[in-house]
Amino acid sequence: MNFIAIIGIVDQLTASVYNGFTTLKLKVEKPAIEAHDEDYYDVIDILVDVESFKNELDTITNGTVVGIKGRAKLINNNMQLISERLQVF
Repeated sequence: MNFIAIIGIVDQLTASVYNGFTTLKLKVEKPAIEAHDEDYYDVIDILVDVESFKNELDTITNGTVVGIKGRAKLINNNMQLISERLQVF
């Protein structure tokens, strides 16, 4: 099964669109085990289909809390996270 579910804070939404996708940089809290690090968040890039999530993308700004359901995909030998559902909180 290829399934991811992430809740995080939007760090940046890129304006550029490539092959119908834009990149959403999502800040997610690190596990407690790693909390001794200086930075408490990891920033994860998620590809979002611009056409499918047009209404949601119009409401997202930096600092917005979102939930993502999606899948992982290998693109050009790089692991990418692809959004299949996007919930703005």
